[in-house]
Amino acid sequence: MDIELDDIDRQLLDLVQANARYKAIDLASEVGVSDNTIHNRMSRLEEAGIITGYTTELDYDRLGLTFYFHFTCTTRISERAAVADRVMEIPEVVNVTELMTGHENLLVKAVGAVDEEITRIAEQIDKFQVEINDENLIRAEHSKPIDFSEIRLVESEG
Repeated sequence: MDIELDDIDRQLLDLVQANARYKAIDLASEVGVSDNTIHNRMSRLEEAGIITGYTTELDYDRLGLTFYFHFTCTTRISERAAVADRVMEIPEVVNVTELMTGHENLLVKAVGAVDEEITRIAEQIDKFQVEINDENLIRAEHSKPIDFSEIRLVESEG
């Protein structure tokens, strides 16, 4: 880590993980500092590469994309990154994870409006010389942001 995080930085990271649209004045009120301090801290966290962007989360169900698919795939290790990039070009694919193993080294998550789309998406993935080892219909996913007030970060030696 290039910079040390203090309590204010940790509070900011907790807050913007929960809501990236927080206004500086609201963050300042929550943290108990001026909005100018918030602007400076956020800029410093962005410049250090700790905050790398801000995203929007969509409710796929409300958009009619109620089927979530998970494909466990195998591709050549030397081709893994390139294949991941090509698979990401499939419109329904929302996430690709590269694993550091020789077998089942690519995890693909996709969404669709009907369960029959699993076959069409699988056929598209198959065009990239990827072996699909398993196809699953996801029932539910659970995730949460990291609570920076509760974890200990190890400073890297530089």
